[in-house]
Amino acid sequence: MTNDSLEILWRGSDPAKFTALQAALRDEGIPFWQAQVYDPAGGFFSSRPYYLEATPGFEIRVHASDLARAGSALEWVERKESAAANPDDSRLREHDPLDSRTPLPYDWNSSEATSEVWSGEDESMAEYIASALRENGIPSRIPDELGHRARLCVRPEDLLRARDIARDITEGAGF
Repeated sequence: MTNDSLEILWRGSDPAKFTALQAALRDEGIPFWQAQVYDPAGGFFSSRPYYLEATPGFEIRVHASDLARAGSALEWVERKESAAANPDDSRLREHDPLDSRTPLPYDWNSSEATSEVWSGEDESMAEYIASALRENGIPSRIPDELGHRARLCVRPEDLLRARDIARDITEGAGF
């Protein structure tokens, strides 16, 4: 029996990168374990309340035997992140066979978003999930319904992928 320990692939506080890396690992069929971690930055002598000093973060671990492949997935995510930050760099825009993400359609009709992907009391969570969906090429809308729970809707053809992304976010945040 080999000792296939879990190794840290990535640790950080960027929720978009956390979600993108999870999707990349899933696409490559690499099993991973995720955790939400907190880094207390202030300590006891800080004048600020402790809850303002704790920095939320994320951690993703993979089996040692998968670390090289997972490292390639992480590099791919970081290249995409870099390309988004530097849109004028033409060499970063070359065709990438791993990039199955479709760009967000700019001419979509918001009334097409009829399938509910998430609902809850926290409107900021709905907006956070909507932002993550946008980064993954999925348009969404939050219907303006006074007195009701916050709802997030997507087009029916995007529902399964959107639910996977929303589940990754809500399970990672403990909701």
